[in-house]
Amino acid sequence: MTGNVRELLPLYALGILESDEATLVERAVANDAALAAELASYQHTAGAIGDAIQPVAPSPEVKLRLFATVGGGRFEAFSARMATLFDVTVERARELLGLIERPASWLPQIPGISLVHFDGGPAAAAADCGFVRITAGAVFPPHTHLGEEAVTILSGRIHDVTNDRMIGPGDDYVQPEGTNHYLVCVGDEDCIFASRAMNGIAVGGSRVRPTKN
Repeated sequence: MTGNVRELLPLYALGILESDEATLVERAVANDAALAAELASYQHTAGAIGDAIQPVAPSPEVKLRLFATVGGGRFEAFSARMATLFDVTVERARELLGLIERPASWLPQIPGISLVHFDGGPAAAAADCGFVRITAGAVFPPHTHLGEEAVTILSGRIHDVTNDRMIGPGDDYVQPEGTNHYLVCVGDEDCIFASRAMNGIAVGGSRVRPTKN
């Protein structure tokens, strides 16, 4: 019996035994001075380890990303629409929206423009899927859509200058294949939108194929 109890001493010191096993240990050490001394040694070590571990507060970006993945992010209202747009589950859509809060996910393309790029589900497998950020006041230069693009605006306001159309948070719009236009982010807030583009776009005659996360 002593051998079995001895195996439980480290776990007791860590406070992770079931109640019946903890009671067994307590009864054993009450009647065995050697076991009691051994347990005290384990408890001292466990306390020292606990004192040595310093809690680290997560960065604001990490907290925002975690909240997004569990349905508490600032773009949670768009999770179901992102699931449909990218043909993924709502849980996966939340993970994707969480990428917006991760600075390292954003890949700069041209001044004022950065992208988060990822794979969509089966129905979007052939498309370029991702998020686009246009900083306040920046211009997305004239470009041609090589296939149909479906877009949902998540934040900020965009002026489609070519078509003289203003679009903002919650707006959806589709650009047919062959569309030529350019965009300006108006106001003081960066513009972020979700995009599912077939065959990508061409800027200045060159096709844009961003690297995927």
